[in-house]
Amino acid sequence: MERDYTFSCLVTMPRQELEEFSHRVISRMVPEEVMQEIFTFDQDEAADTDKMQTAQLDAMLRLTAVALGEVKLAFSESENSAQNAERMYRLILWHCYAMLFNLEEAVTLEQHCQMVENILKKAPSDALGWLPVLSNLLNEYAKIGSKK
Repeated sequence: MERDYTFSCLVTMPRQELEEFSHRVISRMVPEEVMQEIFTFDQDEAADTDKMQTAQLDAMLRLTAVALGEVKLAFSESENSAQNAERMYRLILWHCYAMLFNLEEAVTLEQHCQMVENILKKAPSDALGWLPVLSNLLNEYAKIGSKK
């Protein structure tokens, strides 16, 4: 069985394996110089705890958007490129949900996967398109989490 990173796949995979693979995918999708630029903060941001936290959240969103924006190109010449891209979108979005923002306490994996499937029906093609999608996704997570 090929891993498609849908809900039924994610719940059967060992967490450590998911973490390691998603880290490798992100590091391949986002060049080191871009990573350094994203996570370089102004003195003003670093001096204030609230500003620093906001800057870090923004950086994690931009990191995810850049990685997602690179997926289509990375798999454009592969066999089954659309299917491979969709699989990587799911994995990177899992990474954002579980690793970057640690939202598993607020939103169930099943809820996350349902939202991802809706997003993938009209997946953006570049990083700029992914930024508002990711922001909306986080807002939805916040709404779900506040109802608990």
